[in-house]
Amino acid sequence: MKHLFAVTALSLFLSSLFAQDFTTEAEINKLLEKIPTAMKADASATGLELRAALKKSELNGFYKFGQLSYWAGEILLSQASYDSAGSYFEQALPFLEKDQDEPVLGRAYIGMGYVLNFHSLFAQALDMDLKAEKIFRKMGDKKMLARSLKRIGDDIFFNDQSKAGNALSYYQESIALSEEEKDTLNIIRGLNSLSGVYSENGQHQKVATELKRAVALGKKINCLRCLAISYSQWGISEHKQGNYTEAIKLYRLEFDINKKMGADYDQFFVYQNIAEALVQLKRYDQALQYADSALRIAETEASLQHRHDSYMVAYTAYKGKGDAGNALKAFENQMQLRDSIFTEEREKIMSNLRAAYDLERKELQIEDLQNKNRISELEANSSRQRQLGLVVFLLLLLVVVGILYNRYQLKQRTTRALDEKNAELQRLNSFKDKMFAVISHDLRNPVDAFSTLMESLTQNLQHASQEELKEFLESMLHSARDLKGLLTNLLEWSLVQIGKLPFHPKPFSLAQAVQESIAHVQAMAEINNIALTATQADATVLADKNMVVIIIRNLLTNAIKFSVPGKAIYITTTLKPGAVLLAVRDEGIGMTTEEVTKLFHNNEDARSIGNSSAKGAGIGLLLCKELAEKNNGKIYAESALGTGSTFYLELPQ
Repeated sequence: MKHLFAVTALSLFLSSLFAQDFTTEAEINKLLEKIPTAMKADASATGLELRAALKKSELNGFYKFGQLSYWAGEILLSQASYDSAGSYFEQALPFLEKDQDEPVLGRAYIGMGYVLNFHSLFAQALDMDLKAEKIFRKMGDKKMLARSLKRIGDDIFFNDQSKAGNALSYYQESIALSEEEKDTLNIIRGLNSLSGVYSENGQHQKVATELKRAVALGKKINCLRCLAISYSQWGISEHKQGNYTEAIKLYRLEFDINKKMGADYDQFFVYQNIAEALVQLKRYDQALQYADSALRIAETEASLQHRHDSYMVAYTAYKGKGDAGNALKAFENQMQLRDSIFTEEREKIMSNLRAAYDLERKELQIEDLQNKNRISELEANSSRQRQLGLVVFLLLLLVVVGILYNRYQLKQRTTRALDEKNAELQRLNSFKDKMFAVISHDLRNPVDAFSTLMESLTQNLQHASQEELKEFLESMLHSARDLKGLLTNLLEWSLVQIGKLPFHPKPFSLAQAVQESIAHVQAMAEINNIALTATQADATVLADKNMVVIIIRNLLTNAIKFSVPGKAIYITTTLKPGAVLLAVRDEGIGMTTEEVTKLFHNNEDARSIGNSSAKGAGIGLLLCKELAEKNNGKIYAESALGTGSTFYLELPQ
C-alpha cells in the first residue's frame, strides 16, 4: 500500500513538469459516462476498454484512476471473478479515499465487502459495508443505503447463523428503503436473505410468504439469478419441514434456471439437495444418481468438503439399500476426505500460530535493536561532549554530569523495557512449548487410536458380527469426540493467549449457562451411562457468558472422563456475599492431595497426575483458570483418592 502511494506521488510530481494530455482525459471522461450502459450491452468488451484506459491513466498522472479501477472490479464481480474483482477494488480504494469521491467510494466499499464475504472474511467484510452505510446515510442516497444495509445483514448472518436475529432489522430496513425507491432487484435480494433468517429460526410459513413474493418479482424483471436463489431457499425450507417431494420440485426449478445461466458449479448444490431428499423418501437408486452427479462436479473444482458431502449421501443411500460393500467404500472415501480436511484445518491453525509467534519475535528484535542504537547514539554524544569539555572545564563538568544522569535514567528505562520484553518472550516460548507438547502427544494419540481402529475394522470387516461392528464404530466415535474436544480447547486456549477471544462481561443467569453446558456434554454422559444432576439457586453473575459456558463445559467433560459408568455428577449453586459458587462433584477415581496441588499450573505436566487413560496435557484446566481470572473469579478443586472430586467456580454477582 505504501509503495502504491509512493508511485502515485512520484507520478503526480512528474505530471506537473509536463503538459497534461487533455485528449486522454477527455477519452477517460467519455468512457466513464457510458460505462453503466455499456456494461449491460457487452461487459467483456467494456472490461477491455477499462483496462486500456487504466494504462493511459497511469501515464497521465493517474487521472481518475480510482473510478476506472472501481468499474473494472464491478464488471469482474458481475462475472463471478471474485479474486480479480477484489484486486481492482483494493487498487481503487486509496485513490477514491484521497479524492473523497464519496458516491463511487461507497460503491467500492460494497464491492470489496462482497468479495471478502465470499471468502468468509466476515469481520473485514462488515467493516467495509459499515463504511459504505455511513457514506450513503450521510448523502441521503436511499437506494445505495438499502444495498449497504442488505450487505451488513449478510455479513452478520453468514458469520454466525445462530445469531440470525441480529441481521433481521438490517434486512427489513433495506427492503423498506428499496420499496420507496422502487428498486425491485434489491427488494428480491432482501426477501431472499430475509427468508434465510426465517428458515434458520424455523418460521417456515414466513419463508413461503416472502419467497412467493420474491419469485413473482423475479419473473417480472426476468432476473434468473434471483429466481434460482429464491427456489433454492424455498426448497431448503420445505426440506427442513420434511416435505421432500415439494422440495425436489423446487430444486428442479432451480436446476433449470442454473442451466439457462450456465451456472454449472451451482448445480452441485442442486444435485446434493435432491439426493438428500430422495434418501429421505427411500428412493435410493435415484439418490445415488444425483449424488454421483454432484461428486463429478465437486471433483472438477477439487473441493474436498463437497466431495466428502457427496460420499456421505452415497453412503447413506447404499446403507438404505442394504448394499454393505458399496456403503463401506463410500464410508472409507468419506473418512479419507475427512482426514484430509482435518489436516488442512490443522495446518491452517498451526500456520496462523507460527505467524503470530514469528511476528511477535521480530517486533521484540526490532525493539531491542532500536534500544541499542539509542544507547550508541548517546555514547557518541557523550564522547563529543567530553572533547568539548577539554576547552572549558567547568562547562564540561556540568554537561558531563547532566548527560551521565540522563544516560543513567535512559539505561534504567531501557533495562526495564528489555526485562518486560524478555518476560513476554519467555511467556510466548512457554506457550509455544506447551502448544507443541499438546500437538505432539495428545493430538497424536487420538489420531493414532482412530487410525488403529480403522485398520482393525478393515482387517476384521468380513468376520465381524453386527455387535462387533457397532463396538468398532462406537470406539471410533469416542476417539473422534476426544479429538474434537482437544482441538476445541486448544483453539480456545490459543485465542486467550494471543488476546483474540472476545470478552463482553454483563449480568446473566448462571442457571442458563449451566443448562447450555449440560447440552454440550449430554450425549457423552449418556454413552458413559453417567447421570447429570443440577440443583441451582436463582443467581445472576457478572461475567462473559460464553467464557463461563466454556469453563463449565470443560469441568463436566473432565468429570465424565474420570467417572465410573453408572455413577452420577452433581452440579450445585451456592450464594455467597457478593459472589456465586458453582460446584461440580463426581463419584470418579479421585486424586491424592499432592495431585490436586499440581492442577491449574502451566509448569506442571498433567500427564503425571493419576493413572487414568483419559488424562491429557491439562489444556482444559489451564483454559478454565485463565478464563475464570479474566472474569474476576477463581477456580479450585477438592478430591480424595477413590471417592471422587469436586471442582469449584466462584464468580462475582
